[in-house]
Amino acid sequence: MNQTDIKDQKGSKLSILQTLRVHGSMSRIELTRVTGLSRATISISIAELIENNLVYETDDRQITKGRPATTVELVPRSRTIIGADLDNKTWTLGAFDLLGNVVKSVKIPVNTFDPEATFQTLASQITQFVEGLEPKPVPLLGLGVPGLVDAGHSIIRSAVDLDWRNVHVAELIRKEIGWPTVVVNRHRARGLTECRYGAGQDYHNMIYIGVGMGIAAGIYIDRQLLSGSLGGAGEIGHTTIEPEGPLCPCGNQGCLQALSAGPAMEQHYRKLVRSSDHPVYFDPIIDLQTLKIHDVCAAAEQGDMLAVEVVKTAASSLGISMANLLNTFNPEAFILGGTVPSASPLFVETATKVMRQRAMRALGTETAVKTSMFKDIGGALGAANFAFDKNISISFFT
Repeated sequence: MNQTDIKDQKGSKLSILQTLRVHGSMSRIELTRVTGLSRATISISIAELIENNLVYETDDRQITKGRPATTVELVPRSRTIIGADLDNKTWTLGAFDLLGNVVKSVKIPVNTFDPEATFQTLASQITQFVEGLEPKPVPLLGLGVPGLVDAGHSIIRSAVDLDWRNVHVAELIRKEIGWPTVVVNRHRARGLTECRYGAGQDYHNMIYIGVGMGIAAGIYIDRQLLSGSLGGAGEIGHTTIEPEGPLCPCGNQGCLQALSAGPAMEQHYRKLVRSSDHPVYFDPIIDLQTLKIHDVCAAAEQGDMLAVEVVKTAASSLGISMANLLNTFNPEAFILGGTVPSASPLFVETATKVMRQRAMRALGTETAVKTSMFKDIGGALGAANFAFDKNISISFFT
């Protein structure tokens, strides 16, 4: 076999592995259709992958019009990939197999807002974390972080809530552990997890929207993240909803984030309570400044009318954004994740209702809206997958 044939064979095996990672198990016939490889190439490549304990064929046979076809699947725990997610001054660090199963995870608190110290805190724990992992992890790290991320250069261009600018994450991590590092917005990482393993796994084209301290979306076409030229595709938190609305930390007025994110909802609730004689769900001796968004959502679920007003107002603005996204991208489904949708069925219900009212009727009635299945671990899993997508190499499988 000449060098060109060897190269082609390596590429064929990678194509099969990546297809199974993104789309899940499938028959040889389906692999031929999706990858564009010939049946002969598929047969040779699968035989080598089985020999290397990377894939196997199930005994269950699918019902087809012709010959029955066995299903090709990835072998659990054949390789281990590493990812981490930063949220609320806590790193969630995880090790996963190529099927999305959690091999090991740990929480790492961060006691600083300094960006360099934040990433050093994570890096200092990684060596100990990976000790004893079997199989040994691929020396590659995926990170889900807040803000506008230049994924191509692993730089956080701007995280306005943390006052971070041009944080060169890859350099900081490489200095500590020597691993290549790929960075992605944490909501887009979480959406990738939902797309492949969670609430969106039945869809090929979907949009994930994370609502917590901030708001960001991930747009997935054929289960692949649409990044944009700088990795900023999906920054819906900074799209304008009310031109004369409240000032956003980004400097614009009336951004969706300034109307519908957790801090905006907290501020709205405090304002209503202080200016109203309406009885509230919370004990009046509680300091309103200590209330968090999950408290407001809980109050709304208990029937507190002021909290209900806050939730519906915020969700209505999100619903408008969802309608605009629906008319623009026509996804099969929206997946809503993050602190607010997880804590408030009313928020999800209201946003969905407004979306259907404002979108084109023919599109809105066909689009599903679901809440995320993965919680804390979703960002780390998605980041690990995103990093592996960008750096998959046959050397990791030999």
